Amino acid sequence: MAIVCPSCSTSMTASVLASHIGSPVEIDVCWPCNMIWFDHLESTSLSAQSVMDFFRRIHNHRADSRNIVSLSGRCPTCRDRLAPTNDVTRTGRFSYFRCSQGHGRLISFVQFLREKNFVRNLTTIELTTLSVKVKQIRCSSCGAGIDIEHDSACRHCGSPVAVLDEQAVAKALGLKLLSLPVRSLDDFDSAFARAKRDGAQALITTTSGLITNQQRQVLDFAAKNRLPAMYLTSDLVEA
Repeated sequence: MAIVCPSCSTSMTASVLASHIGSPVEIDVCWPCNMIWFDHLESTSLSAQSVMDFFRRIHNHRADSRNIVSLSGRCPTCRDRLAPTNDVTRTGRFSYFRCSQGHGRLISFVQFLREKNFVRNLTTIELTTLSVKVKQIRCSSCGAGIDIEHDSACRHCGSPVAVLDEQAVAKALGLKLLSLPVRSLDDFDSAFARAKRDGAQALITTTSGLITNQQRQVLDFAAKNRLPAMYLTSDLVEA
């Protein structure tokens, strides 16, 4: 029987992922709410590669319509009210909603990636740089808007503004991360040339006013060389 999403009360989608103990793990996902329901110990059983596989699935659903998440959901098994809970990893805090009877927990996509150390908070400098170009972003945890000119966290659910940690992703996948600093317009051609010479297989941009202003040049390079690319803000994707 399908699990009902504690936030929107519609049926969740079963998703099978690999575990580090050999047997597969079936989790339940609500794509409109961007939430995952884990039965007891399911999250800790996932392998690093399965986390990245799920991240790719999240990316495939990036254009889907999004619900604002309810913060007062009930356990799909016992119907007890889920309790807001904070926990800590080696890179910072993450939050979720747990069943007090131990049946499982509900966690947003971004908080799940934070738990697995694939997401980090933006620094003050990064937030300042981002706010010059983008005035409002959508919270990845609950779907509410965040005015990043004035707020560094979501006023609805309290989640801080965060970004994918490229260092953690590269380490998990066993990849070499090639840093290509660009400090002036003259640096772009040499950075692109080195990327091609060293056989770069993907592109990740960081928070930079210079990169934002030259986004067409970055987009054209990624498209011409058929490089999968990850951008900090959606305006580069939509450009």
